[in-house]
Amino acid sequence: MECPRWRLTTPHYLNVPSLPDGTKVEWQQEEQNRDSGRTVRKLHTVPLLLDPRDAADFNYRETGEIIVAQLLADHSLPPRRDIMFLGDPTPDMEPLNEAAEAISEKHRYRWEHPIETLPANGGMNESEKAFMENMMKAFAQQIGATQTASAPTVPKAEFDALKAELEQIKAMLSGQAQPKSPDSTAGRRM
Repeated sequence: MECPRWRLTTPHYLNVPSLPDGTKVEWQQEEQNRDSGRTVRKLHTVPLLLDPRDAADFNYRETGEIIVAQLLADHSLPPRRDIMFLGDPTPDMEPLNEAAEAISEKHRYRWEHPIETLPANGGMNESEKAFMENMMKAFAQQIGATQTASAPTVPKAEFDALKAELEQIKAMLSGQAQPKSPDSTAGRRM
């Protein structure tokens, strides 16, 4: 059975144990012990950034591509220049053979965005949609009736009396007229 192979279309961080030339992909941490003065070195496996826009990352320089392969126990070895990775493929990996297409298809359900896969009408059939529209119309009518019924109305005579009182207050504040009622605050001391 052939080895699944993909072409990278966007930058990826992949778990690559070693490059095709045998170089291990790891980071070396060095610390110096204060007491003994010895240097302690630790090696950590890290993901490798492969960018198809960077010519330094191309493993097929003649075509300007990065081809990666997934090494599985039941598959044959990939071409020598392919970069072997551990883990699952991503939606931005273009399958190059049937084995890769089968694996990508198996993972496709995880790549679909939950919002983008929702139906445009909210998942309602025609009768449910009509029912919802009727409910919205009834709701709008109820809101309109409530707003007009609850609006307070002031009798015209009371409105005119308030308007006249406001004019009198304005005149008092500007100093043009004296208050006409005995209970006004003009005679009080502050």
